[in-house]
Formats: sequence, structure tokens, C-alpha cells
Amino acid sequence: MGDVSTKQILAVPALLCASMLLIGGTAAYITDIGVSGLFVPYLATAWAVTLLCLLVFIFLQFANLARGLVDQPIPIVAEAVKDRAPLLVLPAIIFPLFLVGFTSSKVAIPHLVGFEWDRFWADADRLIFGDDVWRITHHVFGSSNMLAWEWLYTTIWGFTLVFAKALAAIYLPRQRVAVFYTAMLGTWFFGGWLMAYCFSAAGPVFAHVFDPTLAQRFAPLREVLGNTLAPDSPIRLTQAYLASAVDSGIAVRGGGISAMPSMHLGAASIYVLAARGTRWVVPAITFWILIFIGSGHFGYHYWVDGIFAAGVAWFCWETADRYYSGRLIAGRGRAPTVEAEPTFVT
Repeated sequence: MGDVSTKQILAVPALLCASMLLIGGTAAYITDIGVSGLFVPYLATAWAVTLLCLLVFIFLQFANLARGLVDQPIPIVAEAVKDRAPLLVLPAIIFPLFLVGFTSSKVAIPHLVGFEWDRFWADADRLIFGDDVWRITHHVFGSSNMLAWEWLYTTIWGFTLVFAKALAAIYLPRQRVAVFYTAMLGTWFFGGWLMAYCFSAAGPVFAHVFDPTLAQRFAPLREVLGNTLAPDSPIRLTQAYLASAVDSGIAVRGGGISAMPSMHLGAASIYVLAARGTRWVVPAITFWILIFIGSGHFGYHYWVDGIFAAGVAWFCWETADRYYSGRLIAGRGRAPTVEAEPTFVT
């Protein structure tokens, strides 16, 4: 995808990170919410995952060279690591610090703007899909596969997020790394913060806490989840974790309630956009569809949340792509060519 300098790759994500930290810190200060406990959990996880992915990358490079009977593989692998090492600042430093600011701003939503749009988005779902979407998914899929849906929506999505950001910095062509991180952070910044504040909604499973008039409407959803999922299941634990942290005065990792737009689907949309032109596009689209279904199935989101998130992600991706392509055109006098596969072969 052309030669984008390391400074160009890091500049915009670093600016988005700094802006998010400033916004999150301001929100936490106004609402007197403690956020100091976010730094170690986010950074420690990011460092561990990044290091693990780097070690796997090194192993696979040596294995690939060994299969080809390449002489002196160490300098080749060392050069590959040297090329990618500066980009690991993105998954190891910039992204986790961005999440500190993002979480800080998110936990302040009920205290600063409240949740005023749940009925609007719930009615929008009914208008578009003909019913509350959780009723549709439970009618189609029933409750026999709840554990599989739960595992996908919690564990698989979480692992995909933490590993995808490190693997993207290691394997994607340099310009696509820049587009990936700029679009990802842009989606969380403009969607997960700005839109979340402008069109704040708690989501079906939490709506009754903030809007008692919706309690009866979504009571059957909470009853179904209570009857089909064990109290220590990931979904039940996560929902209790989020609800209990609202008035605790302390921001916790992964904390904060906000449905519109869905950052689950925002991140999944970035994966689809990054996978275009590669063999990963079908798995990425499948992943998006399953997360979209699961978001309504467990009542975390209205389906319009996912649709808006996809739109924000597409806008951020196209804007980032045009920006970095323009930088290359200005610097080299020609448009870049698109590489269909990652630079390094494993």
C-alpha cells in the first residue's frame, strides 16, 4: 500500500488518544469519578497481548524460512521485527490509553446527560423490524443455544478485539495499519463518545433502571435471561457488573453503559473493512452478522445501534483511507496500489 512513515502512522491515532484522554479526564473531574484504576489493567493487558503476538510472529517467520531452507534467517527476521517494532506503540500504548479516556467518558454519561433516547430507539427498532428485536431472535433461535451465543458475544468478541489490534500492527501493510487504527479510534471517538452523548441510550436490558416507563416493556427479556442463564454466566455477570458500577463513583475496566451506537459492531465493522480484498472477508462478515444478532439477543443494544455503528465505521474508514492516500500522492506524485494480502507470510 505504499510507504507511509512511522510518524504519519502514529500521528492521528496519537491525537485521537490525547483528545479522548482530555475528554475522559474532564468528564471524570466534573462527575468526581475515580479513574486512576484504569491505567494498569488496560496497559498490562495490552502489553501482554502485544508481546505474545510478537513472539508468535517471530516463531512463524522462522518456521516459514526454515521450510524454505533459507540461509541465515536471523537477519531476515530481525529486519522484519525492526520494521514493525515502532508500530507496536499503537496496540501497546495508544489504544489502551485511548480506552482509559473512553471508559472515563462513558461512565460519566448517566451523570452528565442521562439516558433520554431509549424509547426513541426502541420504537425505531419496532418500526424497522416489526417488533422488539430480542423477541425476533428468541423466536428464531430459542434458548437451546444460549451458551453458544453467550460465548461468542462475550469471550470471542473480547479476544478478537485485543488480538486483532496487535496483529493488525504486525501484519497489515503500513498504510492499512494507519487506516485501521485511525478508523478504529475515530469510530470509538465520534461514535462511542460524541454520538453516545448526543443520542444517549442505555439499551433494552438496562432501560428500566433509567426510564421506569420502559420497565414493563422489557421485563420479559430480563425474565428470559434470568431463566435461561446461570447467575455466574458471562452475560449475567457482565450485566450485573455494569449496573453495579453506575453509582459506585469509580471507573472500572470495560465499565460504562451506552447502547447507541454499538462499539461491538463498530469494531466488527472495521474488521470487515480491513478484510476487503483478502481471504478474511467472509469470516469478518460472518463475525459481524453474529455479533449483530447477539447484540439484540441479549438486550445490550437495539439493532439500530449496530446499523449506525457500521455507518460511523465506514465513514471513518473512508476518511482515513482518503487522508493517507492523499499524503502518499502528495509525497510521491501517484496513487498507491492496494495490496490484497498482509506483507508477511505465515
